Amino acid sequence: MENEGSFWNRRDFLKAGGTSAAVLSVTGAKATAAQTAQEHAEQAAMPAETPYPKLSIITPYSPEKLAFAAQAGYEGVVVTPGPDFNPNLSDSAIDQILVTARNAGIRIVSIEYFAPNHTDSDAGKRSAANAEFVRALEFCHRLGCKFVGTFSGGMPGASMEDQAKAFADVFNQEYLPVCEKLDVTMGWENYPTGSNFASIPAAMQAVFDLVPSKRLGLEFDPSHFVRQYIDPISVAWQFKDRILAVHAKDTEIIQPVLQQVGIAGHGWWRYRIPGQGIVNWPQFLTVLLEIQFDGGIAVEHEDQFWDAPHSGSPSDFPQQRKDGFILARRFLGQYLPGRLV
Repeated sequence: MENEGSFWNRRDFLKAGGTSAAVLSVTGAKATAAQTAQEHAEQAAMPAETPYPKLSIITPYSPEKLAFAAQAGYEGVVVTPGPDFNPNLSDSAIDQILVTARNAGIRIVSIEYFAPNHTDSDAGKRSAANAEFVRALEFCHRLGCKFVGTFSGGMPGASMEDQAKAFADVFNQEYLPVCEKLDVTMGWENYPTGSNFASIPAAMQAVFDLVPSKRLGLEFDPSHFVRQYIDPISVAWQFKDRILAVHAKDTEIIQPVLQQVGIAGHGWWRYRIPGQGIVNWPQFLTVLLEIQFDGGIAVEHEDQFWDAPHSGSPSDFPQQRKDGFILARRFLGQYLPGRLV
């Protein structure tokens, strides 16, 4: 009301000085039109809602990185935790993140939260990890997202069956009620490591046999299957109802090295951007289109060929890394409608 009073007082003053109401009317109309045009421009900058997969990049949070993703033609970002992006943020800080994304014309598609070991063998550490991940689910909801990527946990020395039961119990008892309340989902990436036991189809099936809810699924990365000599296309068909998010990363098998050191050796494979390894992307993306997957396909850039040591301001990518993201977008854009504004 104070602003409104100030406007009318100023108008009366101008009229007293001889300024016509017509001039004021025109000025006001121009201002209103300019504001409306600006609002429409901001709305038009956001990618349109489509029934197709959303091409995205995985990135730490910064305004510059979000702006680059939009400029490179991506529809969304999948954001990893950091000092400026974590469950401890205030509501006002989260509001600012959402405004920043909106101004950049990019969506925050989902978040990653790999740190907690959901099935830690130490009961106290497991309880703390479960509580921490519940906060990550709440953080996802506060951002307006629907998916949190994680690992499946690990219990050194335990059998696959025991680990599957432990993870299923944690999800069914601790996470499922929260997911249902907040209308979010979660899933694990199939990265082979000690804190992520379910990185092969047999272990995935063991978990899903104990978890009927589709709020638990996969953050599917074909590159990790390739380096284990598992066909990612077959796995995608097998778990088509459980693919909730996708990492777009490729794997190159360096045959001259493999022939010398064998699969137990080192240096015979490396991660690449999509299209520069041996993943059959047309077939893989066809699976996603067939199952009407409309979540994020996020480029996970771990290709050293198209990267450089991060230098200068950590708020932005070095140009070589940007080149990798740009090339990945060009390649994937052959098979997907991409950003529709």
